[in-house]
Amino acid sequence: MTGREDDEAVAVIDVTKDFGETFAEIRAWNVPSSDRYPDGVKYSMQYGTTDGETIIRYDNFPDHPDAAQHHKHLSNGDVEDIEFTGLEPLYDRFKQEVRTHGEHW
Repeated sequence: MTGREDDEAVAVIDVTKDFGETFAEIRAWNVPSSDRYPDGVKYSMQYGTTDGETIIRYDNFPDHPDAAQHHKHLSNGDVEDIEFTGLEPLYDRFKQEVRTHGEHW
């Protein structure tokens, strides 16, 4: 985070799950509403391999010019826009997708 977001960020989720050869890492902060984060939240929900491959990742980092504010990264490199209805529903969706890949969460 940069500038004002650093100073006023409040961590709301900080979870790491180790599944052996894969892991899930979820980080979310309440931040001041801004052009970068109009919903007042910044998050990353990553499921990947221990050798650095992304399986799925949800985030709202505004660094993808062709993607919506809220989006999902896929293992093939594609980025899909998603509907964001709040952190809790997205967290539940992420956990279910990790379970679908065979992990016990």
